[in-house]
Amino acid sequence: MAKTSSLEEYLRPVAASVPPELISPSAFSDINSVARVLPATLAYNPFIFECHLGEMAPRADFSVLARPSYGRDSLAGLHPTSTLPARLMTDPIWRRVDNFAVRWADPSSPLYRAVDNVWLVFDVDGAAPVIPIPSVFVGLPNGQEGARGMAYDPNVDGYITTAEKAIRLLSGSEMAPRMLETLSDCFRSLSSSEHVFQVGLMLSRGAEAVRLCIDLPSVERTVEYLAGVGWPCSEADVFGVLEPIARLVDHLRLDIDVGETVHHEIGLECYFDGNRQPRTEPRWGILLDSLVRDGFCTVDKRDALLAYPGYVNENAEGLPWPAALRRASQLLGGRSLSTFIRSLSWVKIVYQPGEGLEAKAYLVVKHHWHTPVKTRTRQDDYYLA
Repeated sequence: MAKTSSLEEYLRPVAASVPPELISPSAFSDINSVARVLPATLAYNPFIFECHLGEMAPRADFSVLARPSYGRDSLAGLHPTSTLPARLMTDPIWRRVDNFAVRWADPSSPLYRAVDNVWLVFDVDGAAPVIPIPSVFVGLPNGQEGARGMAYDPNVDGYITTAEKAIRLLSGSEMAPRMLETLSDCFRSLSSSEHVFQVGLMLSRGAEAVRLCIDLPSVERTVEYLAGVGWPCSEADVFGVLEPIARLVDHLRLDIDVGETVHHEIGLECYFDGNRQPRTEPRWGILLDSLVRDGFCTVDKRDALLAYPGYVNENAEGLPWPAALRRASQLLGGRSLSTFIRSLSWVKIVYQPGEGLEAKAYLVVKHHWHTPVKTRTRQDDYYLA
């Protein structure tokens, strides 16, 4: 059976509507060279552009999501028509990604229920190499609902075991005892309502540390948690830096890098509840204005971010639309429109003592089958999706 197209085909209708101040045509070409080696099944999950707000260069890193429903079988080489190119398997990191995905797709493997999703994150700064290398983030269920809707409520030992298995498979080696001890402490220092939602390996950067992305309720709790896991910096200093920013948003998540100790650099992910966009959430503008004022975001990128949310559908003139989506739309007989929705997801503040702050914005694109509503007159359906 013929192979389907790559993810690149699904980026083409999106590229024309992304402000060039965020991603220039040249930078999009670099992203396309990464998307060219990725299976088209990943286009049915959200994908993300990561913009560095303090840089003048209009470029972005690129992340794609694999779920049990879309993408997992492609990574494991089990999808009948859409798999990774064979040439990627000449690289040991991609072979480990494939091996992990095979275990994840096996109903007899503990990973089948213990892993909710996987993000592949690509650093894109200029032309991509012939074989682009991802960092990999493994999503852990929150204890309420696991993959495929199955109940999954492990104790903390279960989370640690899953993290250890994922790290071993993706890194190709056992964790050093001291590193495993520190990682375990980071899990055990959480309350029952707090959660490590992703375990990341920065494989593209050769980093040995493991990144933990953690749901915490406040800056105060974040500072308390950092002290409890032995973060080697001043909690008072980080509170003074992060608290003014945190007051502008609804929800925080902490990113830490764990080796034999917890590393100095941390990240604070800042969210608005309900995925509200600038049209309905004025604090987006306030947050970005504060970053501009403090020198962590350029004016052009602030304005472009506020203009980014929107949508484009298959009726747009002059846009190359993926052939598979065209065929599906014809089968639906016009009852639904193939639509790509653009939204702002979160801003991440990176803090390293003595180095100042860095700000990044995460721009989401997702495909949606939109049912037209004739009584609607405003061109803002994407806010309602």
